[in-house]
Formats: sequence, structure tokens, C-alpha cells
Amino acid sequence: METPFKRLWRGYLVARVFVALLLALGAMAITPVLAGPLLSQLALLGTYGVSAMLYAALSHKPPPQRRVYAWLPTVGMDLLLISLLEVTKTGTYTLTPMFGLAVLFAGTLGGWLVTLGSCAYITIFLIVESLSFRTSVFELDATQNTVQAGLAGAAYFLVGILVRLLASRVERETLHGLRNAAAANQQEQINALILQNLPDGVLVADQALQVRIANPAAMALLGHPHLPLELAQLPAWRAVVEQVTQTFAGQKPLSQDLALTAPQTAPIGLHVRTWLTHPLPTFGSIGSHDNDPLCLVFLHDLREIEARLRTEKMAAMGRMSAAVAHEIRNPLTAITQANALLDEELTDPGQKRLTYMVEQNAQRLGRIAEDILDIARVHNQIQPGDGESVALNETVLQICHDWMSLAPAAHTLALALDADDSLVAFDTGHLRQLLYNLLNNGQRYRSAHAGSLRVGTHSSLTGTTTLVVWSDGAPIEPTIEKHLFEPFFSSESRSSGLGLYICRELCTRHGAMIRYERQSAALPELAQGNAFIVQFRRAASPAHPLQTELIHQA
Repeated sequence: METPFKRLWRGYLVARVFVALLLALGAMAITPVLAGPLLSQLALLGTYGVSAMLYAALSHKPPPQRRVYAWLPTVGMDLLLISLLEVTKTGTYTLTPMFGLAVLFAGTLGGWLVTLGSCAYITIFLIVESLSFRTSVFELDATQNTVQAGLAGAAYFLVGILVRLLASRVERETLHGLRNAAAANQQEQINALILQNLPDGVLVADQALQVRIANPAAMALLGHPHLPLELAQLPAWRAVVEQVTQTFAGQKPLSQDLALTAPQTAPIGLHVRTWLTHPLPTFGSIGSHDNDPLCLVFLHDLREIEARLRTEKMAAMGRMSAAVAHEIRNPLTAITQANALLDEELTDPGQKRLTYMVEQNAQRLGRIAEDILDIARVHNQIQPGDGESVALNETVLQICHDWMSLAPAAHTLALALDADDSLVAFDTGHLRQLLYNLLNNGQRYRSAHAGSLRVGTHSSLTGTTTLVVWSDGAPIEPTIEKHLFEPFFSSESRSSGLGLYICRELCTRHGAMIRYERQSAALPELAQGNAFIVQFRRAASPAHPLQTELIHQA
């Protein structure tokens, strides 16, 4: 990362080369061309310039501030160069002010030891230079020069300390700013991820009712427009526009249920909540609208809220129903047995008809209780990844034969088992329950034509194994199709509405998936029908040998 300290370091290395060039030009302008000191100074400056360029080319980062020896090729060489130029000069001019550049660079880039060491070297050099050509230190000129050198050294110390303090403050502020920038960057990414994956719609609008930011859920409600977008351009969002306007006017949050009514579309119920952001008061006017208040709008789809509430209610109702069904089974068994004993004693046709009605309704109540208890059994049984390895074709063939034997005259179906030797991860008993539910459901809505109820298996090249139960029933209404696999939902009053829900739960427990499609059968004389498709998970181990042997024997 290119930090300000590294940029300053690179500028310092380049500046050393230019200083050497300027000093060479100045020496040539002041000193006579043929003078011996000029040649020595030019040689000294040339050596310094070449070494400065080499160091600038080889140095990729500044040395650590606490390693004083690492600063000798830069600050140390600068001090030595100025000292040698001052000693070898021939005129009355002085180069000691050049020490100020070295102190500035040492205080800005180096640490405290580098800064104080540079100031100490300059002070000692100035004092020694003031005494070097005097016969006695007690001469008036020597005393004045020494005092002047000491004061200059003290001034260099003061400048070096102040520069070092300012540089330390800048370093701390820079580090603090970098940390704040990193934290802000992380927070910005977290906020973006939250907004992208939030199921509720979130949008940000300014006082001109222009949408600046919107997450995918809000974009879907808006109809996937291009941002920026003006809310006033959407007639269906008039109520939301009014709420945003009221929020800006009242300077307080609002919350209410609204309905979006667009032409030729069904109304969408939304629970809309709005808040205002507060600008920083110390900023004042910054020449842009970045410090203006914004309105944050949360859009909760009432359909999703109702669906979650319905799911929670269904879960609570399912737990209660399972407990009630368990308690019903014992008295129901007693009623059934007593009714059977009473039927044996009766001879009157009218009375026997009454016992028959009691028997039929008791059986219906027993089936409902069993369906409810099946839900509890499914939730407490196999988790994904467990289960048997089932040979699908043989197992489906055996289950279909058993189902047809229950009512040979009514239970007729056509089989098309093309899954070859595919093995699927499923429990045999659960597969029987799943297929019985789908067959009973298809039998209820099939027509009297031959082949109106079909069972097929298929294995694709990609390894997907499917089971399809098809019947030529009437199309399922869209309003019913959305709730096919929900518990206690049925279009018939005599159904518990748990069959397809149990099928879905069984598939979920074994890593399979069930769905509904409207599709046509293979025979040309049959119209389209209702198909329930189950996609299985491929088994990791072969079927149990005893199970396969029993299926083939059957």
C-alpha cells in the first residue's frame, strides 16, 4: 500500500539528487573556474549525487526509525557532505543553513535518536569550526563565534524537536485514519452484504424523492428499474411518496400499512417504516448534498409476514394435534370394537346401517389421527444422509403390486420402470408410505380410461434418478397449487390435508426433492395430467443383499 510516509520518503530521495545538482551549479557560479577547491567540491558533489541516485534506485522502503545506523547513507551522508563543503570553501559565504534541510528531513522521517543525533552533530561541528582557526579561546572574536555557534546549535535542537513532535502527531493521525478507513471499509462491506441478502426491501431516498440506494428485494418490488430513480414517477408508490414526504416534514419516523395498486396487477400489501438520517452539525455546508438528511425506507411484504405467521401457527397446531391424536386413538379403538360387537347382535337393516356409518366415520377419524402422528414420526426419524440403499425399480414394482392387491378392481395402473439398476438413498418403509400417498391421491382424481394412472422411473446420464406418479386429473388451480405441500391444506372437506405434506417431509429427511408439474403422458390419446416428481439422492453403498433377494422372490 502506498502510504503518505512512503511517498514522502521517495520525495526525499529525489530531492537529495536535485540538491547536489544545485550545490554544484552554485559552486561553479561562486568559485573561480580554475581554482583547486572547485574541482574538489565538484568531485565531492559528483560522488554524493551518484551515491544518492544509486540509493534512490535500490531503496524500496524507508528504514526503521529506531535503527540509527540505517540512516547513515541518507541523513548521515547529508551532514557529512555539508560539513566537507563548509570546510573546503574559499569565499566568505557559509553553507551551515543547509544543515536545516538535514534537520527537517531527520525530524520528519527519522526517529528521536536520528533527530537528536543530527542536532548534536551540527552543534559540535559549529563549535569546533568557530574555534579551529583561533589562537586562544579567550579572544573576543572567538568567544562571540563560540556563543553564536552554541545558539545556532540550540536553535537546531529546538527546530528538530518541534519537527519531530509534529511528525509524530502526523504519524499517529495517519495511522488512526488508516485504521478508521479499514474499519469503515469493513463496515461498508458488511452493510452491503446485509442489504443484498435481507429479505425485506430497503431503499434510501433524498429530499427530492430520488432513490439513491435499493437492495434486490426493493428492486423487485420497484420492478427492477435503473437507479437513480424518482419515486414520484411511479403512480403505484404514491402512498409511499406521501409517507416519505411526511417523514421529512415532521422529522420523525413513521410506520403504517400501505397497498401498492398498479394498473393491471394485483394489489401488494406493504408494511412501510421510514427513518431520517441526521447530518453532522459541525460540517455545516460542505458545497454538496452529502451532508443532507436521507430517508431510510423499510418495505415488509405483508404476504411474507402472513406466511411466517401461518407457518408458526401450523407448527404449533401440529404439535397440539399430534398430542390430541395420540389421546384419541385409545377411545377410538374402544368405540370401533364396541360397534363391531353391537353389529353382530343386530338384525334390523336400519340399525345395521347406523353401525356401518359409525364404522366408516371411526375409520376416517383413525386415518386422520394416523396422518397427524406420521408427521411427528417423520420429524423424529431419519436425518439427511441416513437411510437404506434401495434398488428403485424392484422396490417400486413390489410396492405397486401390493397397492393394486388392496382393491384389484379399482387399483389399476401402468408401469414404466426405466431406472435400470439405480440405487437410491431412501428407507423402504418410507418409500412405501410416500408411494401409497401419491397413488391414493392420483386414484382419487383419475378418470375411468385405461392408463389414466401411471408410475414411471428414470435415470439420466448425469446420475439423477426420478420417480413420477402421473394421473389424468383436472388441472390444479393456481391458488391451490401454491399450498399443495402445506399441512392441513386440502380442497376437499373429507381430507386431512396431510398426505402431500408428509411426502415432502419424507423426501426432505432423505435428501430427496418432490415437486408438482402439469405434463402430458406418452400415449397420444391422453391429454395432459398432474405429475408428482420425486428426485432421489444417489446411494453411496449397494442395496442390502437380503432385501434384494426378498424383492426378487416376490
